[in-house]
Amino acid sequence: MINQTTMNQLHEMHLSYLAKDIRERIEDKSFMELSFEDQLTMLVDREWHRRKSRRITDLTRDALFCYKNASVTDIDYLPERNLDRRLINELACCGYIANGQNVIVMGATGVGKTYLACALGTAACRERYSARYVRIPDLLEELSFAHSDGSYRNIIQPYRKVRLLILDEWLLSPLGAEAAKEIFEIMECRSVGRLSTIFCSQFDTTEWLERTCNDLLGESLLDRIVHCSYKIVVGGESMRKRRGLKD
Repeated sequence: MINQTTMNQLHEMHLSYLAKDIRERIEDKSFMELSFEDQLTMLVDREWHRRKSRRITDLTRDALFCYKNASVTDIDYLPERNLDRRLINELACCGYIANGQNVIVMGATGVGKTYLACALGTAACRERYSARYVRIPDLLEELSFAHSDGSYRNIIQPYRKVRLLILDEWLLSPLGAEAAKEIFEIMECRSVGRLSTIFCSQFDTTEWLERTCNDLLGESLLDRIVHCSYKIVVGGESMRKRRGLKD
């Protein structure tokens, strides 16, 4: 029997779930018949899995994914989408994050770029990498307000340091000089720190320079993105239209 002092100590060490598990297990005759080593293994294993599950839940919540339940296993590999299942499964293993590489997802409106990016983001969280999803218009607006109220340093830090940043609607509107400078500062920090970014864009990379103020700053920005990126081109018609037809 575990005495109350030990239980109190477990609670003080923030091991309340383990304490609860022990209380339940000592009432289980089959558990009490196990060796001490087997009992300890079972208790530690349950606590480890509980903490892992909670960590994944917290990371997924904090990532602010547009599609909160996006999963690589639910991606539709219709022939007209031209998706490379092998590549996507490889990316879902998150080796590109460990290596500090990027992913560029290109395709027309509605073909499922955002869902694919969020699915890869969810896979990253399951591997216990931090992630953050944001639309470029929202990011630029947030940074603009942060400049005016003095919170810029605090606001920009997560975008500089998160292990996987997902930038949606990339270059949907051309970047002016100030916007390009803001994004450059983020990407420079991420490049130095070998942190990964997923870009979702309607435009091929050959068109990016003319949409990033077409100057030395734009060239420097794209140099930090394009040359160390996996590229996925999503084909087919709008998935929204397809679902609408089915409905």
